[in-house]
Amino acid sequence: MHAVTARSFREASAEDWEVLVRQGQRAYVEDAGEAFLQMLEAQRDNPSHGWMVNNYQHSLQCATRALRNDEDEEFIITALFHDIAQDFYPYTHDKMSAALLEPYLGEANHWVVANHQVFQLSFRTHSRFDTAACERHRDHPYYERALYFCEHYDQNCFDPDYPHEPLETFAPIVKRLFSSIMRERVREY
Repeated sequence: MHAVTARSFREASAEDWEVLVRQGQRAYVEDAGEAFLQMLEAQRDNPSHGWMVNNYQHSLQCATRALRNDEDEEFIITALFHDIAQDFYPYTHDKMSAALLEPYLGEANHWVVANHQVFQLSFRTHSRFDTAACERHRDHPYYERALYFCEHYDQNCFDPDYPHEPLETFAPIVKRLFSSIMRERVREY
């Protein structure tokens, strides 16, 4: 690997830029998805905030259920990372998670992640929350998909006895999809 001696963008030569771009593009493809896996792994010992599982375990349960139900790989990644930004700001974690995942998800799964917070309210029976809040999206083409996701892969994934797969099970799926997307982006660049 070539390291340039320039200490600013302006100091970098045309040759430096060519080398840096090639090295960067290669690394982007090889390391694609790694930051997401590390971010989730960093949540392993986080508090559960009253639930019997924390966000790390919840995310693994969601993805494990999707894997065992033979959902496609993009949907499994949707389940795995839909709450990746939960610890940054829980009140809009769906929008934050969707922003991070946008380059890697198709339109439907991106919309599900971006809106799952309002759809999960549908399942908060016996609470003070508006369980009909998602109705404002009733005419949206991904309404049923979001409801399906929350029913089967979100609201039911707080079980400390559910035997979920370890994060390592999902790493090849993450790497495969993210590298594929990144490889396409590098070709366009």
